[in-house]
Amino acid sequence: MLQQLLENKLLLSILVIVAILMLRFLLGFVFARQKRWAKQDRRRRINTVHNLSNLLIVLGLVAVWVSELREFALSIAAFSVAIVIALREVVQSLVGKIYQASMRSFQVGDWVKVGDQFGEVIDSDWLSTTLLEIDPHGLGSGYTGITLYIPNNVFFTKPVKNLNFMRRYIEHSFSIVRENKGGNPFAAKEFLLERIREHSEAFHEVAARYCQMIEHRTGVELVGTDPKISFTTNEFGHDVVTITLFCPREEAHDIEQNVTEDLYNFWYSGPQNQLATGESGEA
Repeated sequence: MLQQLLENKLLLSILVIVAILMLRFLLGFVFARQKRWAKQDRRRRINTVHNLSNLLIVLGLVAVWVSELREFALSIAAFSVAIVIALREVVQSLVGKIYQASMRSFQVGDWVKVGDQFGEVIDSDWLSTTLLEIDPHGLGSGYTGITLYIPNNVFFTKPVKNLNFMRRYIEHSFSIVRENKGGNPFAAKEFLLERIREHSEAFHEVAARYCQMIEHRTGVELVGTDPKISFTTNEFGHDVVTITLFCPREEAHDIEQNVTEDLYNFWYSGPQNQLATGESGEA
């Protein structure tokens, strides 16, 4: 019976596939129920099991049908050039996956930017990488609800940027434009710095440690946790106040709104407004 089973390659192929799929299902079930692991760790392990099982299925089928494949390859030697051209994209995607894995440019759960596409890696197999798109200009989670399927061969033609370190804290920069109706805009600088420090007091120490960790691991010097304020004018002669600060991504929008409100309160309710009104009255 064993001899007949080994000679029946179709039945042997089915047994190989069923055995590997059952093993994949069992490991996936076990990993999914491991509550002591973080959600991202469970997803990475399940994704690794899926990729390895697919590879084992391919290798198992090749081992079973190796003699037939050899004869088949010899029989289509005249069409080898056409086959290579037809499978070029597939081969490039396979090599692209090997290249990405060797470079360790990202893993499941990381935020990456591939070319102009920006998203969170939710799956990565031998042919493609799946991203959950994130608005690069959005704050908070920033998910757009669009799923991107990127073939792995793009890793040879487009740059891959790992933005995982900017997932929790970001360098947030925004500008406030105001028509100059008199008064010195630099009078608001110290007031704004004080208000930003008050808004950032709750996370200042954590942000400082996180900023140092990013600089140590990436070798890139950030602006630091101290806020930066610059004053310029645009083509219409309006005052432009640009503020840059290092803050949690989820709180960036609220801080921007609070600082904007503080600046307008300073100009329209504070001493600067009274000074401008007094100068206008004297004129």
